[in-house]
Amino acid sequence: MRKIKRGNVEPQGDQYDARLAADLSDEELLRAIADKKVWAMEPLYERYSHLLYSLAYRVVTDTQVAEDLLQETFFAVWRNASSYSSQSGLVRSWLISIIHHRAIDYLRSMRRRGGVNKVPLEDIEHEESMAVPDVWDEAWLAIQGAQVRTALLQLPQEQRNVIELAYFKGWTHSEIAEGCQIPLGTVKARMRLGLARLRRILQEMGVEGL
Repeated sequence: MRKIKRGNVEPQGDQYDARLAADLSDEELLRAIADKKVWAMEPLYERYSHLLYSLAYRVVTDTQVAEDLLQETFFAVWRNASSYSSQSGLVRSWLISIIHHRAIDYLRSMRRRGGVNKVPLEDIEHEESMAVPDVWDEAWLAIQGAQVRTALLQLPQEQRNVIELAYFKGWTHSEIAEGCQIPLGTVKARMRLGLARLRRILQEMGVEGL
């Protein structure tokens, strides 16, 4: 996995001290990035690149695409750091949201090109925010992929299927209903029950902050 390419962005008289930067909080690093302090990108990248790459790869299952999405995510951070607000959640939640949406957008664009997306675009846009509640992102923030898989395996098959299709394949509720030939209401109920149960399982496994 390659490191972020800096492009034409150069430090403006800043002295990068890795030891000092490592002691800064995520919020402090983002404030520095918002002030266009290039040195702040390195420690933030070191903290979250592996997690973000792993999440992107789990969604798109392509190493090159996952790396490209990772690069795009950190470029987006550089451009939009000033838009982050601590009132909206943790920095890591914000970062995961960025790469997750980009990965899902990639899958949707590929489905449109392949002619397999039969669901109207307005349905996708309407349901995007409903597809997977925040608890799933929070699970990814706190635990390793192996723990996620272990927890998922403890769910009933029908609940696990809709969660995996929504999060890892980027399907909307309508697409899941059509693809699995089950009522839309059933999809939503299974998603809601499955995520609630997943949260309890993760808490029993000792995962904090969910």
